[in-house]
Amino acid sequence: MWKLGTLPPALIAFKGHVHPIDPSWHMLGLGYQNNTNVENVKKAAVIHYNGQSKPWLEIGFEHLRPFWTKYVNNTNDFIRNCHILE
Repeated sequence: MWKLGTLPPALIAFKGHVHPIDPSWHMLGLGYQNNTNVENVKKAAVIHYNGQSKPWLEIGFEHLRPFWTKYVNNTNDFIRNCHILE
């Protein structure tokens, strides 16, 4: 059950108190769906790079990376030393 993270136990704990919201409020799949519609990402309130293809990794999807990199503070010494993809 823990392989998928904390979501399954949370859904069990909050059963009956969870309500669906419009997908534009929380867009999932940016870390595993290469065919994600960029226009939908632009409209989303929160985007979630769930999955293995994180935007800071070489395996991240290039067309989705700018949604993350625009918030990276490249002037920070720690960030520069991490050698994160730009």
